[in-house]
Amino acid sequence: MKTVMKTTLILICSLALAGFSHAAEETTHLAGRASKTPGPPGYANVPQDDKAIDAAVDRAQKSLGLFIAALKKKRDGDERFEIKKGFDDGQQVEHIWVDQLTWDGKLFHGRINNKPLDVKNVRLGQSVTVAPRDVSDWMFIRDGKLIGGYTTRIFYRRLSAADRAEFDKEARFTIQ
Repeated sequence: MKTVMKTTLILICSLALAGFSHAAEETTHLAGRASKTPGPPGYANVPQDDKAIDAAVDRAQKSLGLFIAALKKKRDGDERFEIKKGFDDGQQVEHIWVDQLTWDGKLFHGRINNKPLDVKNVRLGQSVTVAPRDVSDWMFIRDGKLIGGYTTRIFYRRLSAADRAEFDKEARFTIQ
């Protein structure tokens, strides 16, 4: 990613994050939470050199064709198709989930599904167009299980046992 700061929206239910400076870090919300408001508990800073997150983004990019095929076919039990994109605003970048997706064969069209915290040039509910090369993660729910959501899986594994239990209780899907 070409940014001084990386920002990723993640879905955390009860994680209190403190002590992160904004220099050379990203922020993120997890997907799937009923109330996606910015800031702790649903917001995390991610160091720019986070190898696990970089690998998750790479995996999402390499498997994007699977997501597009599922989005086009949408079988029974499939729901909540979302992609994540980094939105730039000067030196700030925030990776935000986009839902209500359509695919026109070249671009995704949808709406911002998280209230941005660090960037001011997009807003919750705004219609956006996203090129496949700009997708930093993708997810959908199939029969109650998370498919994709590679960055979400990283953050989930990093939760304490208590926070993971709270997440599991509040999420509308399971992570396997």
